[in-house]
Amino acid sequence: MDFTADLPVVQIRRAVMRRALIATDLPPRVALAMGDEPLLLRYTVGLFGYGLIGCAVTDAESCLRRLAEQPHGLLVCSDSLEGGDVLSLTATVKQRHPQLKVIVIGTAPVQDPALVRAAWVDGLVAERDMTFRSGALQAAVLAALGGHHFRSASMRDLPVPAPISELSPRDYEILEGLADGLTDREIAERLMISPSTAKSYTKRLLQNMGARNRLQALVMALRQGLIRLR
Repeated sequence: MDFTADLPVVQIRRAVMRRALIATDLPPRVALAMGDEPLLLRYTVGLFGYGLIGCAVTDAESCLRRLAEQPHGLLVCSDSLEGGDVLSLTATVKQRHPQLKVIVIGTAPVQDPALVRAAWVDGLVAERDMTFRSGALQAAVLAALGGHHFRSASMRDLPVPAPISELSPRDYEILEGLADGLTDREIAERLMISPSTAKSYTKRLLQNMGARNRLQALVMALRQGLIRLR
C-alpha cells in the first residue's frame, strides 16, 4: 500500500499533540520509557520531536530517577522494559507524580489484562492499532491531557479476568490501609477498631485472596484493578 499521501496527516497529528501539551498546566516535557532501543529512537524522533523530550530511557529505574530530577507532563512507555515491570512502574509514577499523564503502548501479541484494567494508566494503545490512518496514539494523548481515559480498539475487546474472590467493604478498607503502608495498629486507628480486630481482618483478607503476605496481597489487588496507589 502507498501511504505517501498520509504523511502530512501524521505531521499535523504531531503538531496537534505538541500544542495540546503546551496548552495545559502540565510541564511541557515528555518522558519516554521503552525497552526496545529502535522503538525508543522511533518515538523520540516521531512523537513530539526532540524539543519536548526530557527523558528517553529503556528501564524503570532510570525513568523514575529522571522524573524525580525534573517535572514532566506526559510519560509514554512500552509494555516491555529492559529492566522493571511496566505495571509497577506506572503505578509508582502515579503515586509519586499524580498529575503526570501516562500512556502505554502495547507491543505484546497478548496483553496482560491487569494492564488493561489499571485505572492509573490514562491511555493504553495497542501498537497494531497505530496505523497511518487510525490516529489512535493522538486520541490517547488528547484524551489523557483532557482528563479522560482511553483504550484503543483491540484493547477494548480483551476479556476481563475473573475477580480474586468476593471481597467485603471491610476487606477493601483493609486493602486501602495496606496500600497506604499502614500497620495493623494504624489501620485500627483509622477504622476506629481494636488492634486485635484489625489484625484479624488482615488475616481474613489474606485468606480470602489466597495471598501469603501483605505484599503479595497488594500486588494481586493491583493486577486485578481492585485498588490503585495514591
